[in-house]
Amino acid sequence: MDVKSIKVKHIEHKKIMKVVKEKDVERLNKQLKGIKGVAETLETDINNGILDDEKKIARRRKRFGSNAYKKPPPEGFLPSIWRPLQEFAILNNLVNILAALILFIAASAVGRYIPSARKSKLMMNGNKFEVLRGGRRRKISISEIVVGDVVCLKIGDKVPADGLFLKGHNLQVEDGEGGDNVHVVSETNPFLFSGSQVVDGYGCQMMVTSVGMKAKWCKTMREHSRDRKSEERIATVEKRLNRLIASIRKNLALPIALIGFVVVTIRYFTGTTKGIDGNQEFSDGHITHGGFFDSSVLKFLAAAFTTIVVAIPESLRLCVPLTIYYSKKRMVAGMEMVSDLSGWETMPFVTTICADKTGTLSMNQMKVDKFWAGRYSSENEAYFLNASNSFKKLLEEGIALNTSVRNGTPTDKAVISWAVHELDIDMEVRSRCTVLKYVVFDSENIQSGVLIKRVADNTVHVHWKGEAEAILAMCSSYYDSSGTTNELVDTQRAEFRQIIQGMKESSLHCIAFAHNNVVTGDDQGGQQETLKEDGLVLLALVGVKDPRGPELNEAVKDCRNAGVDVKMFTSDDLSSAIDIARQCGILGPDRDNNTVVMKGEEFRSYSQRERMEKVDNMEVMASSSPDDKLLMVKTLKKQGHIVAVCGNTTNGDALAMLEADVGISMGIQGRGNTDDVHVSSEKISDIVILDGNFATVPKVLRSSLGIYNNIQRFIQFQLTLNLATLAVFFISVVSAGEIPLNTTQVLWLNLVINTLASLALAVEQMPPDKELIRFRRPQQLKGRREKVPPLISNTMWRNILGQVLYQIAVVLVLLFQAKSFFGVQGIAERNSLIFNAFMLCQVFNEFNARSLGGIKSVFKGIHRDISFLILVAITICVQIAFGELFLYNDSDYFVRLGGWQWCMCFGFSGISWPIDWGVKYVPVPEEPHMDEEGRVFYVVETRAQPGNVLVERRVEPGNNR
Repeated sequence: MDVKSIKVKHIEHKKIMKVVKEKDVERLNKQLKGIKGVAETLETDINNGILDDEKKIARRRKRFGSNAYKKPPPEGFLPSIWRPLQEFAILNNLVNILAALILFIAASAVGRYIPSARKSKLMMNGNKFEVLRGGRRRKISISEIVVGDVVCLKIGDKVPADGLFLKGHNLQVEDGEGGDNVHVVSETNPFLFSGSQVVDGYGCQMMVTSVGMKAKWCKTMREHSRDRKSEERIATVEKRLNRLIASIRKNLALPIALIGFVVVTIRYFTGTTKGIDGNQEFSDGHITHGGFFDSSVLKFLAAAFTTIVVAIPESLRLCVPLTIYYSKKRMVAGMEMVSDLSGWETMPFVTTICADKTGTLSMNQMKVDKFWAGRYSSENEAYFLNASNSFKKLLEEGIALNTSVRNGTPTDKAVISWAVHELDIDMEVRSRCTVLKYVVFDSENIQSGVLIKRVADNTVHVHWKGEAEAILAMCSSYYDSSGTTNELVDTQRAEFRQIIQGMKESSLHCIAFAHNNVVTGDDQGGQQETLKEDGLVLLALVGVKDPRGPELNEAVKDCRNAGVDVKMFTSDDLSSAIDIARQCGILGPDRDNNTVVMKGEEFRSYSQRERMEKVDNMEVMASSSPDDKLLMVKTLKKQGHIVAVCGNTTNGDALAMLEADVGISMGIQGRGNTDDVHVSSEKISDIVILDGNFATVPKVLRSSLGIYNNIQRFIQFQLTLNLATLAVFFISVVSAGEIPLNTTQVLWLNLVINTLASLALAVEQMPPDKELIRFRRPQQLKGRREKVPPLISNTMWRNILGQVLYQIAVVLVLLFQAKSFFGVQGIAERNSLIFNAFMLCQVFNEFNARSLGGIKSVFKGIHRDISFLILVAITICVQIAFGELFLYNDSDYFVRLGGWQWCMCFGFSGISWPIDWGVKYVPVPEEPHMDEEGRVFYVVETRAQPGNVLVERRVEPGNNR
């Protein structure tokens, strides 16, 4: 068969695409004969999909196009190499300069390539869709979707192509362009567009009408490929590192190298520079010793360029992927998984966590705890077994036919499990009845109903199930267990309300079952279109318990001790929400509920200004819809908070999680279709808690702090090396007209330190202790960006400057007083001492870098870091081997050291430990805070006597610190 065998002509397909894109319902129904007409034109079976024939699918793809778009290829490894090469392409034939370039390029390229490759891999996860072909469901890649395919959609999916809605319940999508545009898709509005996010609905299917470049998907994916960030987004660590590197290159390395070159050139032509043998190199306008290309100017030029490469901390780019790599296994073992790296980068600065009750502050593993038939309670199956057959039959129908196992809520599954195992209900009742109409339970409807016809007698019945208060309002009578109908007078109605309230006060979710006969007879029953919603007979009340997660109170306390406020929103009513919040520790017994608890409807009714005033004090939002949760998150962000939302992607929290700075989803293991939950969690959230327990949230906070602190440790260590190298370079050139470290030594220093030290600090396993967490609290300032402290804190600058000054002193003492103090003979011996002492100072400084804040001992927790000690030992051994076996060949600049001289080098290096200990007693103002009255102040560390206890002192600007 050729292409002509497909009946759709080019003009007909254009009409279909135009109708779908313009949302023209009138032309869809009149010209194209509705959805069924489009399906017939595209040769699509609505129920079974297109034929699962590869040849016909290929013809469709050839005729209508492939569902793929032309996108720019991701940045590869070679372009990553070419970019820094363009910045520093300096032609020089010296082998050492070439080696410096290779080191620089490798550090920059790997630092850029690893995050980019990881991000591309994460974007491919979950990028498969379920389609219906040949009556069977198949999972295929998004690029394999063709026009006419029937695609199954679930919460968390992005619509893969333009098309029309076929069937499903409560399908809601958010526009791919973002914002608040959430649309309900139905038979009257069946249009779906690529890039839209499915935020609600189940059992939904769509028919594809446009793919690839002809769909909106192309534009949406191009926008996402550019990785756009909102102006309000918190800057990632990678971006902040890039700014730091650029600042050091522009403001420090290049100016110092230029000044040093000018100074050496002036000194050379004024005759003040000397060669290795001590002879003057230039005098009276003539070269007096050697040639210009053998002079100190050219040697300085090579060393200056190499020093610039070392001083620019390109290796900082390596610390992020290395730290993430070594932390990944520990995080998964701790039941954490990061699907978006920006999640852990923002988590250390979160000021507020909004947690949904269901599945977050509770385990979402429901079980039936109370059962009321009529006005009497029964907590075991014996009561039900003695009930009348008519009552049992009605309850069987109400539970089995009006409760879904596959797509139902956890409450539905708990009721089904209880009914089967405890009441011995026969689920085969489904085969004895025909469902005529079904009203779906969703976030708007708090009850569901089903209209059924019994096969045996053709009688038609309506069953309702839902929130107990709503069902009770629809009832005018009630059944007792004997099957007798009793009128529901005001007294009995009040009793039932009291029963319902008692269940809620016991933190039970109370649902009710009701029933009524509709009509008898085939004809009238078949014509019934609506479900009767009044005059029902109450069947039973069921109290479902949602157990709280273990250690929940301690988890809330840990978050608040770390400076993170925990708020709860829930769809439960006010009394249940208050009770659960008190049990979780979110509400204290002394809190005024009138100010800290409110309903979603009340919060929504306030003006923007009133919401901004109340949201800080509000701890619980009850009876909240997904829109209320989203509004709360937006209000918190406008108020200046950095917000994390901890919820369930299948529980109406998707929009709030997408809006939050950090989305934390509960990837609960062993519950329902975990593959679907896992895929939607990765798409919507930044962090997935694998065990679904809120008690893991403090671990997430500690893990993110640990990763961030490891990066800060390496920054502190690296900047000490960079600044010390630049300072030694500049001071030596200006004061002595020479550089004590030659090109080979500087390159070796950069190679060994940047490689082994970055590994040693990346594998650091010391958890952030309570004092460190206190230092990492978000800053109490009003702006969102102001709440993120600088990447280099004042405490880090204190530690860095202390070590830099000491290392400068060591080099200057050895440079000018080595002979008089230590009896050193010759420049080569002096330079060997300087090189080894300076190198070992960096190694010993790795111990100092392990502590950022108030920890004075460099050995605290060292027994847990065997990997760190091994890497430090390897560094020392490599350094000794390098000095003894390689550099001695350069006898003009380097000689082997004796045992006493090595002891001197280790002695100079070891002194850096007490120096660090003393420096940490220097009081340092932390970043600015702001009190409730808007006054800015600083927190200063001081030591209080007696006991030498570390205390904090508040200091306002302008006062003596």
